[in-house]
Amino acid sequence: MNPKTILITGAAGYIGAMLSDQFSRAPGLERIIAIDKNPMPDLLRGNKKIIWISAELSEGIWRDKIKIYKPEIVIHAAWQIKELYGQKDLQRKLNIEATRRVFEFVFREACVKKLIYFSTISSFGAFAANNLNSRFTENSLLAEDQYLYGREKKEVEEMLQSFYKNSRENKQIFVLRLTSVTGPRGRNDAGKRGLLYMLQNVLLFFPVAREDWCRQYVHEDDLTDVVALFAFNDIPKEKLYETLILAPNDYVLAKDMAQIFKKRILRVSIFAVRLAFFFAWHITRGHIPTGRGAWKFFCYPIPVSGNLITEKYGFEYLFSSLEALSKNEGRYIK
Repeated sequence: MNPKTILITGAAGYIGAMLSDQFSRAPGLERIIAIDKNPMPDLLRGNKKIIWISAELSEGIWRDKIKIYKPEIVIHAAWQIKELYGQKDLQRKLNIEATRRVFEFVFREACVKKLIYFSTISSFGAFAANNLNSRFTENSLLAEDQYLYGREKKEVEEMLQSFYKNSRENKQIFVLRLTSVTGPRGRNDAGKRGLLYMLQNVLLFFPVAREDWCRQYVHEDDLTDVVALFAFNDIPKEKLYETLILAPNDYVLAKDMAQIFKKRILRVSIFAVRLAFFFAWHITRGHIPTGRGAWKFFCYPIPVSGNLITEKYGFEYLFSSLEALSKNEGRYIK
């Protein structure tokens, strides 16, 4: 497939900006409609293929502006990941209602042939029963019921399945369940406030509640390559709904992470983690992202298998989880 126009939502964000930047170099692609409520990032300034639209997706006004360009592919990367303290209605508007507007556009406009949507492995849930001997797969139950990010992504996947089942249009839908994304650009992004930021800039030690706690990381280059695979290649079926986990198979254990960031491990109880998260959430009024249920993801592992994308589509990861986290290699080396 040689699309002439691609629509990317959340184009000012970490992932959306990289996709806009790299895909603008694709031969044959005439334009990228980049939409975000935030200003255009420096990475995209001066790019002649970028048509920038400043808009809040939930308001729907943007749709009339975009129709004239007839995008063949929609990549939905917009998401308010960090929970907003005391603003549940706004959070829902920015995520659930905004995504509904995007899906309505996809399924109403005949020009759109493919949708690529980013979900998360967080929707599986971090539970005490999780262990490294049992990996979650694409067929595993989405069971998260507390952590807002995982809950909302689960709800949106259900919404998307409903849109697809009720549509008579031939659309190809790709749901990519991501593990943590990182790389040179991700680690140097001053706006990020997750675990890696805390380890690099805040914590003097690395608190660990369980020895089998781990993370899997997908390199930012692998992510953009996967999206390119589905965006620019012909996939045989005219109508297709594909859900795929994107995660290398190796784990970064707590001891590995502590070594990478030169931190000492401090053994703590799960109760202590819960208590620390509770007070951090309310004292900082959400500035430190430790909302309801977030503590579980720093105590229990969510081991997943990212093999299906290799088996079905021949995709080979360029970087392991450990390499994605620790190596200064990739397209955005500084």
